[in-house]
Amino acid sequence: MKQDKKKDITDTAKDTIFTSVLDVGSEALADVAKESITSFLGEIIVDTGASLIPGLSGALSSYKRVRFEKNTKHFAEEIALRIDEIRLNLEKKTDDQKQQIDKLFEYIMDYVIDEQQEEKIKYIVNGFVRLTEHESITEDFVLTYYDVLKELRMVDISVLRLYYHSFHVLEEKETYRDVMEKHGITYHQYNSVRHNLLRLGIFTTKTDNKITDDLDSLFKAVKDIQSYLDKLSKNKSLPRLKQPKMLSKDSFELASFGKDFVKFFLEIDQQQ
Repeated sequence: MKQDKKKDITDTAKDTIFTSVLDVGSEALADVAKESITSFLGEIIVDTGASLIPGLSGALSSYKRVRFEKNTKHFAEEIALRIDEIRLNLEKKTDDQKQQIDKLFEYIMDYVIDEQQEEKIKYIVNGFVRLTEHESITEDFVLTYYDVLKELRMVDISVLRLYYHSFHVLEEKETYRDVMEKHGITYHQYNSVRHNLLRLGIFTTKTDNKITDDLDSLFKAVKDIQSYLDKLSKNKSLPRLKQPKMLSKDSFELASFGKDFVKFFLEIDQQQ
């Protein structure tokens, strides 16, 4: 019985994978024990995903096949946890909108298959849930966001989350030292992560308002040097020159894109 239902869903899902799974599979899923829904979805996603995405054939190395099956299983588990939320979102969509979501789902499956760090899959799923909430979303938007997520490692996400949480009142806040200890990195490596987030447009820098003080300090230093040279030429007692201290610095902060990125992918951490 279960295999027949799975075959019906898989056959229907060849053209529209995800919304078909929900539409055709709603009755089937109702007959499946709650604890079996994840494995049931996993089988469907693996079967339909393998037929939809180029390269998932015998030509794949065994390593890539194992990673594909492992990632899609995890993906199915995360989808199963959010299935009611996704179904409610899709009930409000037109057929055209559902077709668009199906197409975007195929793109997202590419990212799932290629992902090296399995821990990131929950963020991939969270992004998919978010896009099902929108009335209209473009391919460029999805590809841009997921391309950036693909470039991030878990340590990048930890630093990003650290900065995001700094804007929220939490009973216990992580510190950069916590992040360094968790990932076993040095401060130099931590700083490199911040510069990587800056390169991706997630972070920006702002120079604080100490520049005026720095200019005053520089002018004073030049004046002291002039006085020093003047006294030197007259063989007078020489004062000790002080090295001017620069107080202004560039400080990292979340860019506007970074804030939107966090809400799209990582806000699940806030909920948890």
